[in-house]
Amino acid sequence: MGGGAGRRWFGTDGIRGRVGKVPMTAEFVAAVGLAAGKYFAQKSPNGKVIIARDTRESGPMLEAALISGLQAAGLAAEAVGVMPSGGAAMIVAEKRACAGATLSASHNPAGDNGVKFFGADGSKLTDGEESAIEGLLDVENPPSIAEKTKELDFSCQTSAFEAYRNRLSKGFPGDFSLKGLKIVVDAAHGAAWFTTPEILRGLGAEVEVIGNRPDGKNINEGCGSEQPEKLIGAVKGKKGWIGVAHDGDADRLVLVDEEGEKVDGDEVIAMAALDALERGKLPGKTVVVTVMSNLGLDEAMGARGGRVKRTSVGDRYVMEAMRQGGFIVGGEQSGHLLFLDASPAGDGLLSALKILDLVQRKKEPLSRLRKVMQRYPQNLVNLRVRHKPAWESVPPLAAAVRQMEKFLGKKGRILLRYSGTENLVRLLVEADEMDKIRQVQERLLPILKEHLGE
Repeated sequence: MGGGAGRRWFGTDGIRGRVGKVPMTAEFVAAVGLAAGKYFAQKSPNGKVIIARDTRESGPMLEAALISGLQAAGLAAEAVGVMPSGGAAMIVAEKRACAGATLSASHNPAGDNGVKFFGADGSKLTDGEESAIEGLLDVENPPSIAEKTKELDFSCQTSAFEAYRNRLSKGFPGDFSLKGLKIVVDAAHGAAWFTTPEILRGLGAEVEVIGNRPDGKNINEGCGSEQPEKLIGAVKGKKGWIGVAHDGDADRLVLVDEEGEKVDGDEVIAMAALDALERGKLPGKTVVVTVMSNLGLDEAMGARGGRVKRTSVGDRYVMEAMRQGGFIVGGEQSGHLLFLDASPAGDGLLSALKILDLVQRKKEPLSRLRKVMQRYPQNLVNLRVRHKPAWESVPPLAAAVRQMEKFLGKKGRILLRYSGTENLVRLLVEADEMDKIRQVQERLLPILKEHLGE
């Protein structure tokens, strides 16, 4: 899957695809490794690249291919085993590497895989850097691939794990402790199956784990942040426990409060941002989110003197706005949070620690802390379309949207956008009352069907 900005193969989060089909073949990944190696070698001849992977059975094969490509470019490669992508990003600088790479398809099923790169500081590459790598890509002449055992190994290199743990600890006071907290972790049979429980226990928490038996084929299967029902059930069966769920590469976080209720991603962002604002640690008094985040976040921030900056959908756009504005807290409603004062990339465990630290300091349950934000009702409708003109260029639709925006005023909003991968238009309506949402949809959907629908 590729996308945009002059890039054929790189999408919003690296290169991904079905294993065995281009671009997820050993030969193609070796060619990508060679191209990336040439690019990184321009800045750091004789440099080293850190490589991590998740628990997919295709990981060792693609790891061997990537290493072969990097070495063909004259770089050294250090494979650190299975660890979260955010952890891999954090340790690039710790290990004095010139770049890092993670083999993962995040929340996708086990039959998919992907590769994404990090710069020397651990941050994701820019569109321009990815385009430059594609410019060096020669898929017709991939380097030869060294033999690699097909035996699956889900362990993490000890030095890499300790570097990850130490990097996380730097973001908190020396006496930071989770003693007294009881946490159920759903690791999605993925990259955090060992790291998250081990680090939480090391901080004093009582931990039980589900989704921690990877077999190469069960990553994200009926578990994790995308399907937290098992975690919710586990928390409801206990008293006073908190649930923490990750996706396959563990860059996302889903929380379940002690009452067994899933905590919305915007509520997590609100808790983190408002806590930083209260302590004078939120530059510009600003949190960065995408257009999908709830209006309740804007109200919660505004009521306390803060503000919300919105970007297009995608964590790379959130990251770009944060860097440009000098902001340190941001994220997506999906649970992908960014804390640039502690890490150059999103990490689900870091996000969890930020909230667990808040629970400890405030000495209040998560079910109460989440109430710092009151969510506006939202409803999203997807409609198949025959074409994708700018909706503003369709006079009847543009007029109707303006009319409904006036009807909602400051207590609601309308978001119309096309899917980037399917022939769909997405209509998101948000308001302080569900009846208003229904009225807006009843006005706009017939016009959308008439002018855009199949």
